[in-house]
Amino acid sequence: MNEQLAFTIIFAIGFILLLVLNEFIYKRYHINAEYSRKFAHIFASLSSLAFLATIQSHWYLLFLGALFFLILYIGKRYHKLKSIDSVQRKTAGSYLLPIAIYTVFFIAEKSNSELFFILPILILGISDPLAGIFGTYFRTKTKQIKLAGRPIDKTILGSWVFFSATLLISLITLSFFEYPFGKLLAISITIAFVDTFVEMVSVRGYDNLTVPLTTILLLFLMGL
Repeated sequence: MNEQLAFTIIFAIGFILLLVLNEFIYKRYHINAEYSRKFAHIFASLSSLAFLATIQSHWYLLFLGALFFLILYIGKRYHKLKSIDSVQRKTAGSYLLPIAIYTVFFIAEKSNSELFFILPILILGISDPLAGIFGTYFRTKTKQIKLAGRPIDKTILGSWVFFSATLLISLITLSFFEYPFGKLLAISITIAFVDTFVEMVSVRGYDNLTVPLTTILLLFLMGL
């Protein structure tokens, strides 16, 4: 069997097991769907970093992404993935996650840049869910953000957590690529600020796509 095909099958089985485990924990311990959803988001995003070492062609990842888009769609349609879909807000975030991972991998592959995959996925897998968790848990203790006088489904605390996490992730990640500290700091602050704004204005889970694509665009514009 082709080695990459074998890895693709292993990832497919692993992600299916993740969904099954997530459902079990959600039902067994009656966890808020916002948190079980974030757990699946974190694990799926961060585990996808292994694609760099195992998958050499985006076609295999396209298969994986299409498979899980279909699973998530069927799960929502027939109410089988309550740990992900039982949230009060309208969101397409779960569908967009596999699309985002494939798109970022495709761009990184065509650009021959591991950084174009690593940094966007780290921000997607850590900053975004952390912001959601803090924003949800402390919602009654923080203020909702307003744009043009209209409230949006984001909190000041959540956005601050997103900015801080993105800044730290960018600093640590870029340090492995041996950039001068001044340049590294300027790039990290820029990415953290712009990504936080994009995450803030992206509604209904579209930040799962807009944030990683914005990160890649910024890296490209800054010559990385």
